[in-house]
Amino acid sequence: MKLHRTLHHPDGARSFAEYEIRENNVYTTVHHDNGSSALPWFEIRGNKLYPTTHHPQGRSSFPWYEISDSVVLTSVHHPKGKDGMPWFKIV
Repeated sequence: MKLHRTLHHPDGARSFAEYEIRENNVYTTVHHDNGSSALPWFEIRGNKLYPTTHHPQGRSSFPWYEISDSVVLTSVHHPKGKDGMPWFKIV
């Protein structure tokens, strides 16, 4: 599964996926500004995404995103705060 930015993302929508979900981890793809990652940037636990030690801003024990149906929303712990609109859609 892949994560595509929506129009609600601060940087706008993109037609190519920036992230890919594999097992319980989220990796950047070649379409991400930092390129593709061999190590996961996020770990999925329950319906929440937690930054790993491989994320440029480091690990967090608090989730940055929440999965709701087929969209991803920021959580209250995200550096930019909670937004009621989805930043990503899962395809």
